[in-house]
Amino acid sequence: MYDLVVIGGGPGGYVAAIKAAHLGLKTAIIEKDQLGGTCLVRGCIPTKTLLAHASVLKTIKNCQDFGIEIGGFSFDYGKMKSKKDDVVAQLSGGVSGLLTAAGVDQFEGIASFISANKIKVKGHESKTLETKNTIIATGSIPATLPMAKVDKCLIHDSTSILDIIKVPKSLIIIGGGYIGCEFASLFNELGSKVTIVEMFEKLVITQGSRIADTLTSKFKEKGIDLILQKGVEKVESRDDSVTCTLNDGTTITGDSLLVSTGRKPFTDRLHLDAIGLGTDKRGFIEVNDKLETSVPGVYAIGDVTGKSMLAHTASYQGIVAAENIAGHSKVADYSCIPAVIFTDPEIASVGLTLEEAKKQGIKVKSALFPFAALGKAKATQKEDGFVEIIYGEKHKEILGGIALGDGASILIAEIALAQKQELTLEAVAETIHAHPTMAESWAEAAELGLGHPLHLPKRG
Repeated sequence: MYDLVVIGGGPGGYVAAIKAAHLGLKTAIIEKDQLGGTCLVRGCIPTKTLLAHASVLKTIKNCQDFGIEIGGFSFDYGKMKSKKDDVVAQLSGGVSGLLTAAGVDQFEGIASFISANKIKVKGHESKTLETKNTIIATGSIPATLPMAKVDKCLIHDSTSILDIIKVPKSLIIIGGGYIGCEFASLFNELGSKVTIVEMFEKLVITQGSRIADTLTSKFKEKGIDLILQKGVEKVESRDDSVTCTLNDGTTITGDSLLVSTGRKPFTDRLHLDAIGLGTDKRGFIEVNDKLETSVPGVYAIGDVTGKSMLAHTASYQGIVAAENIAGHSKVADYSCIPAVIFTDPEIASVGLTLEEAKKQGIKVKSALFPFAALGKAKATQKEDGFVEIIYGEKHKEILGGIALGDGASILIAEIALAQKQELTLEAVAETIHAHPTMAESWAEAAELGLGHPLHLPKRG
């Protein structure tokens, strides 16, 4: 009898299993595929590996700006893919090692409920595990479109496109969310003619107007074609091309098509009905703030809950769930979850946007500091970008922040910590930041919000 069985070995599941084992629970984990889940195997890690290659390529293209001359260069996308596969394999093996070191029993196969305390594992051999508690961490899969069936040849989703070995000359992307935009950024840098078709008037529109406006503008500057406020009615594939008919009757043709219209929860084959556990209208499993489902002893974490479909949220939820199962009392707090879009430019945000704060009736202001006024940015020729702090008008408490440009994914950590610890602009401004660094931009933005900017002209 296990104290806990975790179904799913992604960043939520394996972290929950390790945490539970550290808390003294006899724990097992079931994974149907490869440890690491979507993030490590089919999402975060492989895409960021490829984007790192593209970043090196961009640096080489622009090396003359630094007085460096190169006679000629080329790239081999097949080798880039092989390197990506090697990274994934190494990290997946590392997860298995961590689980073993923590004393977590590992089972490979498809899990399904027999009852709330019995789970069947169908793999090379069928097994039945008995458990006092279960965490469902089965994640999500790419959403599909009925008119664009993924064939993994010409028509791809965000999983299958990672396995191509040749850069398409032209790529159509349906969907201007963060996944579509990351792939657009990647293949644009590698030489593809990229076209994004998006139903809304801007890219990544859920991230707030500042980010949406900036990324939309930057992509246009890069030569990425944006077809906004239009949908795809029909998709036809031929031997070597794909044609999309839009809802205004116009057509566009490309060598390949990427369907990137979001992700949906994956609960197939779990037999949730066997324990009387349903899902909401969108297919997500509902949980309370302790990650408990409506079935005693059964918890759910990660994408399958729909709370925040990010890998680090899943890991956080896994820790919360494990601690509650171990007898502690912990409540999940989603107010300070950083989000990063690994495009070029890189974008990161945390907390409330200006629009969200105003909708909640909060009186807020923001202070934006451009990288162009920063010494380190000029020295490294990374001047294109900014940081912005969202803060309360009266008490100057930090409610959120945005970083856009080089190193945004690193910069956002400071303002996330500041928000979580309920700090004010004064706290950030009075913190000594090393010089010259990009992180100084937060102190400069805080000084600006306080009305006495140091490296920008004083307003009004």
